[in-house]
Amino acid sequence: MKYILNKFLANRDALAVATFVAGLPFIYFLRDGIKLAPANTFFAIFLLFLPYALSLIFKDLKTFDAPNKVGFTLLSLFIIIGFSYYLLRDRYSAVNAVREFLNFVLIFLIYIGTIFIKRESLNKNFIYFVIFLSVLGAISLIYFTFTNPLYQFGQRASIALDEDGATGGNPHINSRGAFYGLIASVLALKYNKQVKLGFIIPLLTILLFIVVLFLTQTMLAFLAAFIFLSLFLFFNFNIRKIGSTIKFLFFKWYVLLALALGITKGVSSLDKDTDFITPISNYMGYRLKSIMESFDSSDGKKKSKKVAGDDSANTRIMLISTVFERFAENIEEGKVRYAVFGNGYQSLYVDVPQMEVLDSYGIIIFIFYSVMFFHLAKIAWKEIKNPDSMGTEFIAYAFIYYFVANFTAGVVVDYTRLGMYILLVRFVRK
Repeated sequence: MKYILNKFLANRDALAVATFVAGLPFIYFLRDGIKLAPANTFFAIFLLFLPYALSLIFKDLKTFDAPNKVGFTLLSLFIIIGFSYYLLRDRYSAVNAVREFLNFVLIFLIYIGTIFIKRESLNKNFIYFVIFLSVLGAISLIYFTFTNPLYQFGQRASIALDEDGATGGNPHINSRGAFYGLIASVLALKYNKQVKLGFIIPLLTILLFIVVLFLTQTMLAFLAAFIFLSLFLFFNFNIRKIGSTIKFLFFKWYVLLALALGITKGVSSLDKDTDFITPISNYMGYRLKSIMESFDSSDGKKKSKKVAGDDSANTRIMLISTVFERFAENIEEGKVRYAVFGNGYQSLYVDVPQMEVLDSYGIIIFIFYSVMFFHLAKIAWKEIKNPDSMGTEFIAYAFIYYFVANFTAGVVVDYTRLGMYILLVRFVRK
């Protein structure tokens, strides 16, 4: 018991960050998949943030490593600005005040807890924890999906939120977890001398996470994964190294045997049941085509008119148009206050965080947020080019998800989004 306690205390920081990053898919499975507490937000929050709370035990709170000073200062100011806008009661009537207050409580918990976590905590054990939690989330999704009698191939896989087991839930939670697991597994291959998992285990987990990405069918995670793999290959491989890696991997008899058996089984399965892959390939083709059609609207048509293509893409385009229209109307009608300081906290759900800042916070904060976000992207880019450690490299690559999401999905004040921003400015000091 004493040994377990000592191990926990030695690795509590790594476990806290790993749980926050990669633990949510499995927590949702416990909550809704096996119905320990169906649709109970507090149950999920308790499991997600308990390691963070425990990480503060027996810790010297008088000293901490210096963060990225510019990024940390800018992000701190933005969090204060967001909380100040929330407190203006005449400006958040359209949102749930209690839910948003809880959101800020969690953001401040991550903020305070992360300050006192040392950079050395993001070591090989952190990568172990991320891979382990991501694998749990991936396996639980696959188990839930293929034991759900209502699931059909081609549907987006997610953990259903209702009592009847009908399709629903949020596939982005699982795809994001798979994306983080993919990063950790690739880094486990890169740092194989430190992360002693060999080559077979990381390769199998990479395959598992790719399967989850296809099951969840979220373009955000697909795009983030593509950018990650492209950058990783660009900065870590040349032609000679690629050749030597292929030779090392595929000239092993057990790798060739596993590959041959896998291809044989895959071809056999596809011959017997083409329904497995057809919906996925059709969906990918539809998404690419519909997104292009969404932007191919005639200038002579009204902005609010729906164009052929994906409904979500159309909705975002309409909402972005609404943001610009509201901004122009505020200026034309002499409402300079709203143009400069915004229409209020989450006045309009835009589903594009960058544009939400312009609508909710006004042109001044929009410029401030843009400068801050550019700085975050810059330090992530520098870390990717020249990483200090496997932990900080992971954080930099993980930021890619929210870099893409900043222009495609979600709200700007969200504990998962700002939590990743906090991790970036805390641990990456480029």
